[in-house]
Amino acid sequence: MAIIGTIRKHAGLAVALIGIAIIGFVIQDAFGGRGQSAPPVAVIDGESISYDLFSMQVDQLTDQYIQSQGGNVSLTDADREQIRNIAWQRMLSDLLMNNACTETGLQVSPDELNDMYYGKFISPILYQYFTNPQTGQYDRQQVMNLINNFSQLNPQDQQTLSELERIVKTERLKEKYLYLASQSYYVPKALASLQAAQQSTSVSSRYVSLPYSTVADAEVELNKSDFQKFYNENKYMFKQNKSREIAYIVFDVTPTPKDMADITKDVNELYAEFQQEENIPDFVNAVTTGDHFDSLYRNESEVFQGWDDLFDAEPGTYFEPRRMGQSFQMAKLMDVQMRPDSMYIHHIFLSYTEAGSQSGRNKTQSRQLADSLLKVINANPAQFGDLAVRFSEDPTAQQSRGELGWMLDGTLMSNLNKAALATPAGKATMAEAPNGFHILYVAQKTQPVKKILAAVVNIPIEPSTATTKSVYTRANQLMADCHGNVAQMDSAARKIGMRVRKNSVTELASSLPGVNSAREVIRWAFNDDTKEGSVASQVFEMENRYVIAGLSSINEDEYMSLDRAMEMPQIANMVRQNKKFNILAQKMEGNSLETIAQNNNVKIDTVFGMSMNGYPSLNGYEPKIVGAMCGSTQGQLSKAFQGNNGVFRFIVDNIAAPEATPAEIVRLTNQLEMQYTQSAANRVYSALEEAAVIEDNRGFYF
Repeated sequence: MAIIGTIRKHAGLAVALIGIAIIGFVIQDAFGGRGQSAPPVAVIDGESISYDLFSMQVDQLTDQYIQSQGGNVSLTDADREQIRNIAWQRMLSDLLMNNACTETGLQVSPDELNDMYYGKFISPILYQYFTNPQTGQYDRQQVMNLINNFSQLNPQDQQTLSELERIVKTERLKEKYLYLASQSYYVPKALASLQAAQQSTSVSSRYVSLPYSTVADAEVELNKSDFQKFYNENKYMFKQNKSREIAYIVFDVTPTPKDMADITKDVNELYAEFQQEENIPDFVNAVTTGDHFDSLYRNESEVFQGWDDLFDAEPGTYFEPRRMGQSFQMAKLMDVQMRPDSMYIHHIFLSYTEAGSQSGRNKTQSRQLADSLLKVINANPAQFGDLAVRFSEDPTAQQSRGELGWMLDGTLMSNLNKAALATPAGKATMAEAPNGFHILYVAQKTQPVKKILAAVVNIPIEPSTATTKSVYTRANQLMADCHGNVAQMDSAARKIGMRVRKNSVTELASSLPGVNSAREVIRWAFNDDTKEGSVASQVFEMENRYVIAGLSSINEDEYMSLDRAMEMPQIANMVRQNKKFNILAQKMEGNSLETIAQNNNVKIDTVFGMSMNGYPSLNGYEPKIVGAMCGSTQGQLSKAFQGNNGVFRFIVDNIAAPEATPAEIVRLTNQLEMQYTQSAANRVYSALEEAAVIEDNRGFYF
């Protein structure tokens, strides 16, 4: 049945689009591992996820991403990393959610499942497959026919429908669990009344502030006990993932002036050949690295980047080489035509036994049938849909009735596209392909616009072999001068005018600052055999650069060590700020703002109508000071408060605190409950992940 083929073909993509993974595939190691020595990609609460299962999810998402980009995209390392991370998060959250539903005892009853198939609350998953394309309505009869005839289906179709049912049940279980969690929130009236009062209260205050910058850094001596105190009081700030600090030196391999002169000479010689070449497409394919002749006709908005002048030239015009980023490009304007941007196409496909068709027709019989159908359609186009359902071997024809819809110029196969362009709107044509005959009915065309066909030759600017060898030799010599020790990297680098960079990375990171594709280096750093303080015995090659890498430190603890924290400039700045607060607080001693201002030669500032809903500038962003002012007693001189930019003392002169009305309290209660409900899913997933025992071995494979 065609509908089952459609489900089988598209189920993975549709499921991914609505955030539902096939949990059964996740929790069963159906495809085995990569060998006894290789660990599973992950073990989550005792459940193993094999490499093959994870790769299946990654491949599915990769296909989805490529389709979303129009099918013509080159994936970068960053793209692949992001796709792997999305696959990981989906598999992780779905497995944890499945276990949570099981522990809670949630179930989908037979009556509930029937309602999702036939009743009032149809599952969105089923709705996308069993909607009648003519009416736009859910086709309950089609579903009933499939279920009633389940025993007569072949085993593969039975498996497909069973899997679809399990996905539907899984999604309903997740909905139940998340609804249960969302309804567990409660906003006490006292809390809502307090927040309503805070939102409606405004204060006016006078204040004096002394910026931290008034105390020179040199006046503040920091010792280990200062850091220890800050570390103990702010332990949460030092929680860390398993990481490695990598010291590395980058040798960029770039063309020398001699290389550029040679490349320019070669490009000019190639341009002379280009002008004499008769078969331009073959020439482009032969000399352009990684690119092929682009046979698409482009309108003015689609013309090649940097080649706007192509659109105003005459066919046959050549364009001399020009520098375009990291390449030279030359071009020839091949043709200019008036063509539609899009065509609305209906399609019937007829194959034959010689091409593997199961229709029972040979090639001659299929051609005769195609000719007959073409005459019938041109005589009465309204019959096209019925004929497509009856004769077309396109697997989607039963549902689409042969309707492809609006097709961009150039998206059909070349000979089909050419045939459709040559056919007037309201007429049908036939085109032959290696696997059969295609009948195309061109229902509509957009207005023709000017389009050009151009051949662009791209010659990358790359360093010569001699330059590459020279840089590699320098990198190898510097690696040898390090004697396998990170401690000697800096002095060795300085001798040749290089510098050592350092950066902490987690196990699954893919890049280092200045090195986009650094997985090989990072995997080396996390290898069990790599010792702290060692330098790699190989020079890493990536992206026209060579990298020498050393492992500065290994961070395995849940919290960063005090010694490591003391090396961080931002931590030192916060510790210094704490000591400056003590100094400035002493300077601000006094019984009145006037005395404090006079003693420190500063003025008294005033802020009006301040509330917890908005943070006015108090010589900078100071939410803690705003909160302190809003919570103070009117007319009372405050103690010294530590702000983001300085130390403050203040007096609140006026407090306007209108009592919140019952309607305002109800409104705020509803608002808070809605916020909690909307965040329930993320909170649930985070809580389940935090409570789970997760062994993540992705770094072994990627």
